[in-house]
Amino acid sequence: MEIRIDGKVAALKKGTSFEYVAENRLFSGSDGYTLSITFPLRDCPQNLAIFGQIHRQDVIAGKVIFDCEIRDTSFYKFGSITVTEINDAEVKTQFLEGRSEQNFDVTFDDIFINELDLGSPTETNDSTPVNAWDPHINKMKCVALPWVNDYSGNIQNLADYHPEERNSDGTLKANAYYSWNSDCRGRSWQPYLLYIVRKICEAVGYGCNLSKWEAVEEYKYLLICNTLPNAWNTNNFARALPHWSVAEFFEKLELFLGGEFTINHRAKTIDFAFTDATLAALPPVELTKVVSEHSVEVSVEDDKCEYSEAKNLVYKECDNEMWKFYSCDWFIKAWKGGAVRYNSMRELLDANRWLATWNGSTQRGSNRDKLLYAADVDAYFIVRSLSKELVERRSGWMPNVYAYKMELRPVNLFGGRIVNDSEDADEVEIEFVPAWIDETEDKYGRLLFLSFSGYDENDSTSTSWSRDPDARKAEIDATLYQPFAFQSLAAGERTKKAEYYDRIYVAWWDGAGVPYNGQLPHPYAEDIEILPDWSNFMNVHFSMRIKNRSLTGSSASHSINQKLKKTFKFLSHTIPNPRSVFFIKGKKYLCEKLTATFTENGMSQLIKGIFWPIVDD
Repeated sequence: MEIRIDGKVAALKKGTSFEYVAENRLFSGSDGYTLSITFPLRDCPQNLAIFGQIHRQDVIAGKVIFDCEIRDTSFYKFGSITVTEINDAEVKTQFLEGRSEQNFDVTFDDIFINELDLGSPTETNDSTPVNAWDPHINKMKCVALPWVNDYSGNIQNLADYHPEERNSDGTLKANAYYSWNSDCRGRSWQPYLLYIVRKICEAVGYGCNLSKWEAVEEYKYLLICNTLPNAWNTNNFARALPHWSVAEFFEKLELFLGGEFTINHRAKTIDFAFTDATLAALPPVELTKVVSEHSVEVSVEDDKCEYSEAKNLVYKECDNEMWKFYSCDWFIKAWKGGAVRYNSMRELLDANRWLATWNGSTQRGSNRDKLLYAADVDAYFIVRSLSKELVERRSGWMPNVYAYKMELRPVNLFGGRIVNDSEDADEVEIEFVPAWIDETEDKYGRLLFLSFSGYDENDSTSTSWSRDPDARKAEIDATLYQPFAFQSLAAGERTKKAEYYDRIYVAWWDGAGVPYNGQLPHPYAEDIEILPDWSNFMNVHFSMRIKNRSLTGSSASHSINQKLKKTFKFLSHTIPNPRSVFFIKGKKYLCEKLTATFTENGMSQLIKGIFWPIVDD
């Protein structure tokens, strides 16, 4: 066996041994590492040449890290070795590889994404609305879709529709088009997630390879909806992002995408791959030389299974008006047995289309008050009243007659992946959440809604306007307006998180949904879009559902028996990949970790592994 530190061969202490642990990151978030490796220093010029005049104070003051290679016949690992303890006689170290090395580094822990320069939109205020809504014209950088400021009720990026004009003989005089509304004096832009990731990498001085992400169209067009009013003059895209460190950003983004970022701090590169694709490419491993076996029931809290796929996965709860429809597992659980079920969405629409405009009368067998389900889209629906119009005014005790405009609303599309419904079940929150898309008046249709907080609790730039137009007018009349820069300075130094948003709102927009009927475009959060008259529906081919999510329709992750942990010892010349599926004595297992022992003579062929039975196949 040979260990090279900073390219120099290190001398091992005579009789030394150490354990190398290869972990499955789906359990621990780590990859490979060793327990303590001891190197002699006294009377060892070979190691003194490597570690130099390193002293105990250096270890106490901070991390001491070297590049390191471990070689032994077919075993080779390259990573970092860090000093854990040192004296005049010897130095104790730990080797880290892959995700273990990445987790150890704190390079990105104190760099915050909303404090970086992530660029700003190229000033294209003279461009037409349709061009501003087209991601390809802006080279997949950003778009300026209309959105509703939930605090004021004002529509940002407002555009007016001009229908086709025809001559008296019916010939076309001018095509339909949109133009910016006279009150829209500037645009606020939503950046694409891919663009922002590249800009973050660029801002911290790292190269990136996102080709596997970009190759999947559904993920390529993910749009960050966080944006601020143009009047605030905060054009840097970073200002509308949460106060997350760069390390937190990539960790949270992995959870949302179902992928993995490989951050190589040595080479200053960041690569991305989807977890399902990575696991599916791994060949299974059959263990034929098992020498001992031991099973144990998991019964104590400290010894519980940490498999990520065995934890409940939910979106972080939002306080907007649409969230009660987006995520409502409790409601579906209470109503599920009584849902009216249809084989297809087409059947559901045909049977209930008459409810799109309801005259307020009752009808025997009506599904107006029921929970509906369509199997082919695997979605539940309820009927929601949007508005009403007086049809007949009656005198006396007879109530007036109204016509109701009704919406067929999908519900719980973004409910959690619940694998354990016990009260003490582990839960992991996704903080990239579906954007709020909701109905406005008929003229504009559905639009993106945004609700942002103040930048600081003492910051006068925070928005707290009343949504009532008359009250808002009175507030404006009573307020001496100050420019944004003055407000920021007058607010003083911020004492809490400097953020307008505490999460990232995401939707999907490829530019193909411009309506050309007078309404305004909106990005898609839900994967089912139903026409207002219930005559038809559209399957948006991107889905942010987290139940059984997969790029290919079949997941490479597995369900396991969390009550039965098994330890196998087996003989092998190499350490298998712990992320593979293992066949042991005719049964399938998922590996948590493998441990091999090394001496100065090399790796022992006896390897110990911890495994969990796979139960989903």
